[in-house]
Amino acid sequence: MGFDGGPRHIEYFNDSRKTKIIEAHARLLGIPAVIVKTGPGFRVKALSRNVGLMADAAREACGADTLVTGVARCRCGGKIDAWRKAAARAGFGLSAPVIGFDLVYAVRLCLKLGVRALITGVEVKKVDKRWLGREMGQEFLAYIIAEKNAGRTIDGSDLQTLVLGSPAFAGRIIPVRLGRGAVGGQKFLKVNDFKVARGRRRRSLCGRRIK
Repeated sequence: MGFDGGPRHIEYFNDSRKTKIIEAHARLLGIPAVIVKTGPGFRVKALSRNVGLMADAAREACGADTLVTGVARCRCGGKIDAWRKAAARAGFGLSAPVIGFDLVYAVRLCLKLGVRALITGVEVKKVDKRWLGREMGQEFLAYIIAEKNAGRTIDGSDLQTLVLGSPAFAGRIIPVRLGRGAVGGQKFLKVNDFKVARGRRRRSLCGRRIK
């Protein structure tokens, strides 16, 4: 589930293919994709309004009564309670199973489960830009452990990722055409084009760094 907030939304998230990727992930998971078209008035930080829009769309599309969010760190007052209150006002439940996860633990868990993710954005003051365009694998795990041990903890808000493959997927995402960009202190990749390959055959999807 996600938003299509038009050009302003695309600019904020630095990715013109975000809604298409959500739809591709949903197909690979075998679940419906619900994309909420918000119109030109979309505001990223309007939490109550946005949760209400998601709740209405999910209820209409598939009769859902609970929102499950992947948010790992909540900046709305610092507590997930703000999300829960917004969901309650919309008549929905809310679950945030990864809230507060330490990034080292989260990466270890992804590697254990066989989840493969491409690093598509980094806050350069916190994450070395050399990781941009590389998979979140054992080398990256060693890097964030070393940073943590040196007192420079990296959390999930300091990078963006694109899930390429998972044991839950009936296939994999293969980026075809990527571009580079920057906004403020963030370096990122634009997923200009990608394809979906069916089947569970494992191979390196993005073994080379993007130049």
